[in-house]
Amino acid sequence: MRINAHAHLWRIVDALAASGWGDLRDAPQSVRTYLLALGRIADARSGIAETTDAQVAERAGLSVRTIMRARVWLEERELLVVMRRGARQGLRGVASLLSITKSALVDMLPSARASKDARTRARAARPGGAPNVTAWRAFPSSRRKTGPAARAPRPDGPTNIQKRITDEAAHAAANPPRPETLASIRALIARR
Repeated sequence: MRINAHAHLWRIVDALAASGWGDLRDAPQSVRTYLLALGRIADARSGIAETTDAQVAERAGLSVRTIMRARVWLEERELLVVMRRGARQGLRGVASLLSITKSALVDMLPSARASKDARTRARAARPGGAPNVTAWRAFPSSRRKTGPAARAPRPDGPTNIQKRITDEAAHAAANPPRPETLASIRALIARR
């Protein structure tokens, strides 16, 4: 699916994160975390959220002061427009209207993808080869800490247990239980 400014906000933010963040890669981590939290809080179509810094801080798992710095950072780069709505009312903060500029985030995507591809090519060119190309090794069991588990060769025919179960089933089919036995079992069950 092609990402454009009409896509859902959370999809744009997720695509930007998957592309390595582009111009936001050099931003503080709190800015990226703030943007991820806002991407989930804000209206998916319009990119507008009515929230306080404390609510976003709780959602992002950061302090309110860190969230305030991240918000200012995004405002200075015109990725976020904030409309403050008055002073505090008692002990409660008044929610501000935040509008994330979806088109600016979408404009970052091509350069983000290109820079991520360049980093991947640079890693592949290093001695040792491309990333994620390692020999597969079996995970050691909890009992043995070295080497993969040695497997015994499977017999071609049925095992002894399988033979015994088959014999017991054939014997049971040839000798069905008598009606008196079934009646005594039902009587024992009824007494309980």
